[in-house]
Amino acid sequence: MINVVICDSSTSYMEELKARIQQVIDYNGYNMNITMLTTKTSQVMDYVETDDGMTLYILDVAYPGNKLLGLQLAKTLREENRNAYIVFNTFDESAIHQVMKGLIRPAGFFMKPIDKDDLIILMGDIYRDYLNLQGDKEEIFHVNIKASIYKLPYNQILYFESYQKKIYLHTHNQRIGFYESLANLKGRLSFDFLRCHRSYLVNVKKIKTVSFTDMILIMENGTKIDLSRTYKQALKSRMESLDIL
Repeated sequence: MINVVICDSSTSYMEELKARIQQVIDYNGYNMNITMLTTKTSQVMDYVETDDGMTLYILDVAYPGNKLLGLQLAKTLREENRNAYIVFNTFDESAIHQVMKGLIRPAGFFMKPIDKDDLIILMGDIYRDYLNLQGDKEEIFHVNIKASIYKLPYNQILYFESYQKKIYLHTHNQRIGFYESLANLKGRLSFDFLRCHRSYLVNVKKIKTVSFTDMILIMENGTKIDLSRTYKQALKSRMESLDIL
């Protein structure tokens, strides 16, 4: 389960945001729970000390008496939990420069009130990551397209292709496009997936034939994919380790 903690100086705004988040949770059936609404950063710190799961923290940047208290809180959260999702929701557009200077690695920065579509995409992205962490045991890949999350077993995926700022997932009968980088994607996938070219990440078990002389892979569906010399040895070693070469 993903817990949601909202810390803001306005109680009325938190209630409004809570209602909108709950709508997204209910509509999509997300395994998420709004755990805390508070105006006190100290209560968030108390929560962090007992937090041993996955949590989304939605914070303002400025609080009464301290214009940067939200940043200080976020830095402490990141030190305590490197995997926490930290999102800033504020009226202060200029604060983005301060946010990006630190080592906070926020999952998002949104102006108040947060746009409905932005909220849907944000929660979809976070829930997809959560499912992929759970899916590591199930060998399942999750990808969200706007408000929808697609679930695909690894053994159905042939390869990923990077083209014109998007990633395209290829199966025998599907081509699904989404925004991501191959570098980030590699960290979410199983041992069976490997780079063979700057534009391709292939499922090694779905390679039908390979020519290390011509530097070409042929996938199960007949697609020909270039093999870069940079990745040649790594691919060869991986295929040997899996007894498929």
